[in-house]
Amino acid sequence: MALSPAEKQRRFRERQREKAKASPDQTKAVTVRPFSEFIGNRTLMLDENLDAFGIQISGNFLSEEIQTFDSEKQHDEPMTALERATGLVGVFIDAAKELSELINEYKIEEIDQQMASAPAAKRIQLETLRKRLSKRTSHFFPVIEVKGD
Repeated sequence: MALSPAEKQRRFRERQREKAKASPDQTKAVTVRPFSEFIGNRTLMLDENLDAFGIQISGNFLSEEIQTFDSEKQHDEPMTALERATGLVGVFIDAAKELSELINEYKIEEIDQQMASAPAAKRIQLETLRKRLSKRTSHFFPVIEVKGD
């Protein structure tokens, strides 16, 4: 079966993404000073922000170059402060996506249940809320890895 031009382009982009993921971070060659030294004795709001919601990060959080922490996942090699910080960025983004999808789905289901028995005026108000919940939001972050060509 012949692929449509759109499908060919989609597959090409996917191959490019996979290739970029597999390549090493090009900034690694130019970073000399350890990330933990850069962090030094800085007070990070990250700890306080997470603690406000009952989340603590175990181990020597970024202040020491070789990171030690409890985890169910076994790591073959010791993790550096930069590797851990980079990994946490990805984990936090994935967690934010998952939580926002769950909250959104919950609110839409609640609106849908109320719409079934709501009078016409209330239904219009609920539909407006539902439309606003269907929108996407974007948050922009600085680039932290340079991979690929």
